[in-house]
Amino acid sequence: MVWHQRLMPPDSSELGAIVHGPVILARATNVVVALRSIVAFSTGLDLSIVAVAWGAESDAMKLEFTSPAEIDPANGRPHPTRVQGERLVLRTLDESVPQPLPHRSTEAFNQIPGSYRREYLFVIRPLPSVTELRLVTAWTNIGLHSTKSGLALPPLAKIREAIIPLA
Repeated sequence: MVWHQRLMPPDSSELGAIVHGPVILARATNVVVALRSIVAFSTGLDLSIVAVAWGAESDAMKLEFTSPAEIDPANGRPHPTRVQGERLVLRTLDESVPQPLPHRSTEAFNQIPGSYRREYLFVIRPLPSVTELRLVTAWTNIGLHSTKSGLALPPLAKIREAIIPLA
């Protein structure tokens, strides 16, 4: 997998194990959110996500990250404003699994005219012991309603065996 510089995996003394491959998590008209991979480290899971939108939905998605800044009258510096609505939501359905936390996101390189693509890295800490990771994905202000998915994971013992220490 090619990692964009800002989405590099954590500095670690181990090579993570790939525990799940590419799959579409949610789809709506002109919007797709997909999982590139889940990499397991002894400390938890890294979920690499890509969101792509076309047409009017791409404009709405891009606005979430390029909204005009207001000038702060106190110091004269730009103060970014938030567009109404909610950004990409990714959460687990199991109470025993910690919620994924957004770690990083970046605009994808080589944008195609008429579309907008964003790359994300979510983390789940600590490493969960479930064999099915049940997720909900949504981005309501660009038309992507809550979509549930279940991702099969290897047993925890096999995951721990597959992680390769570097030292």
